[in-house]
Amino acid sequence: MKTIYSIIFLLVANWAQAQSLKIGIVADCQFCDCDYSERWNNDYRQGSPRLQEAVGKFNTNEVELVFHLGDFIDRDFSSFATVKPIMNGLKMPHYFALGNHDFSVADSLKGQVLEALDMTTSYYTIEKDPWLFIVLDGTDISPYSSMDSSKIAFANAQMEKYKNEGRPQAKPWNGALGKEQLRWLEAQLNDADKRKLNAIVLAHFPVLPLAALNLWNDVEVVQILEQHKSVKAYFNGHHHPGNYAEKEGIHYVTFQGMVLGKDDTAYAIITLDKKEITIEGVGCEPFRTLRVK
Repeated sequence: MKTIYSIIFLLVANWAQAQSLKIGIVADCQFCDCDYSERWNNDYRQGSPRLQEAVGKFNTNEVELVFHLGDFIDRDFSSFATVKPIMNGLKMPHYFALGNHDFSVADSLKGQVLEALDMTTSYYTIEKDPWLFIVLDGTDISPYSSMDSSKIAFANAQMEKYKNEGRPQAKPWNGALGKEQLRWLEAQLNDADKRKLNAIVLAHFPVLPLAALNLWNDVEVVQILEQHKSVKAYFNGHHHPGNYAEKEGIHYVTFQGMVLGKDDTAYAIITLDKKEITIEGVGCEPFRTLRVK
């Protein structure tokens, strides 16, 4: 009888484990071969060894996917050559969201940023049933991601519009989702609702709580997310000290920047299951248990 109970226990445990998914999260590695900045408290050269440590941790902890949430480099296109091979040492697939600093390269090289990150499109989905990861491009409308004068003029006009509306985040280092991307996001979430998938939305820029580093059109994005039962969380970087908010059952987590400070790193291993999201923070990143609606 004990043997039967033991077998049942193992079967249940294995089933529960099969229903969960581990992912790795890094925000703002922001490497460059540059001196420490007292103004921003960023230790840029530490981005490389700290990323190496995270890759080793992910490789030995059964992580199935890894996402970097923007600002892989701080400046200089040559910085990609240092940190991209480190990410390529991951044993599992890894993906990038675009950040503003990823375009802090020579104007002639802005068009090569996606290729440097092995990206074929700036926003996309990754499905790992029953989870759908929707990666957004917050640089879509911005004055820094393109050398097309008409796109720059349009971005500046949009920024001025949001500034006139009193939005504190209407700054040139942030950005917005364009109308086409917003329609695409709605379509992905409609499909996720119909298929009863759990959606995690990832981007570089925060949308909640209200802050000066948010997407220009954060209000519009939150309104879309709240219309869909499939959305469980929104993960982002950009604000290096980190942040958290919960609204209408959706968890908004701003992960701490890996580059922040001289003393410690920041990244996370996240376990996703049916009832909760467990964030195992490493270094400065806190531990969180988030209930799934």
